[in-house]
Amino acid sequence: MVRTLCMMVALAGLLVAALCIAGCPSKPTQEVRDAPDPAGAPRPGAPSDSAGKTYTFALVPKLLDNPVFKLAEEGAQQKAKELGDVEVTYQGPATADSKAQVDIIDSLISKKVDGISVSCNEAGILKAAIDRAVDAGIPTITFDSDSPDSKRLTYYGVDNIKAGEKCAELLLKHLGDTTVGEVAIITGVPGAPNLEERIKGATELLAKQAPDLKVLPAMPCNDDTQKGVTVTRDVLRAHPKLVGIIMVGGWPLFAKAPGAFEGQEPGKVKVIGFDGLPNELDYVRSGHVQALVAQRCFAWGKESMQILHDIVANNKTPEPFIDSGLDVIEAEGVEEYAKKWETKSF
Repeated sequence: MVRTLCMMVALAGLLVAALCIAGCPSKPTQEVRDAPDPAGAPRPGAPSDSAGKTYTFALVPKLLDNPVFKLAEEGAQQKAKELGDVEVTYQGPATADSKAQVDIIDSLISKKVDGISVSCNEAGILKAAIDRAVDAGIPTITFDSDSPDSKRLTYYGVDNIKAGEKCAELLLKHLGDTTVGEVAIITGVPGAPNLEERIKGATELLAKQAPDLKVLPAMPCNDDTQKGVTVTRDVLRAHPKLVGIIMVGGWPLFAKAPGAFEGQEPGKVKVIGFDGLPNELDYVRSGHVQALVAQRCFAWGKESMQILHDIVANNKTPEPFIDSGLDVIEAEGVEEYAKKWETKSF
């Protein structure tokens, strides 16, 4: 009896001890974790969600049949090879058509491309399409010609007001003591934001520094080379008081020299052109063009691909405006610039 009672007491003690152990919280196990990156970027060595992904970026020019945009495409393809994970789709209208650009952007949205870079024929018309692309989660930037009121993430190109001012400065430099006469401005598509800004920069500077020069209304060629040649030839014939021409794009000079200046005395009318393609350099060599203000068209495509890649692959936010810079080409530097074409180092 006594033995049985002792065993019952012992069992009760063991039961109480077990209940105490079960009821007491155990010491928590410490979980070691890497501190999160304050910027939210993946940790070094951490697997990336984009590993192995190929990005499709679209380059949308104002129009296909323009050598400056073919140069931009070449730059985009080169950068795509360097990056290794980018495919370029090059789509643009056959002529400088803003509505066609809108249709192209909407098509790219439907295809769910990973990024778009567009040169805008008309800022206002392109705004809604750019906004639709951004709202659909497709990073969209502009190059060459901007749509500043849109949701585009950045504009890569020249400061077009300053580029126009540079054209006017060069014209005054080469006019020297000539302070009277008429100046013609050759433009492309009326309303194109980059061209309108260049016209504004040129005309305002001429009005301030050479008020006796009469600036004629800008004459459009709709970004067409042959029409540019015709417009230039016509203005040379119709205006005997003409002392200077500013071309805010290079269209007439894309034709083989002497082009519109056939039969014209080199230098009688001072001409400032835009861009610096090989054909254009021949006009400087012949003396029919006194200076070129050259954009870095190859970089339009090359840098567009880099900027879009930085956005989607590296989560970088670009500045709203990235100045591509420009080059001035005059007779004394034309051969040096020509050498840059061998390596596309401009």
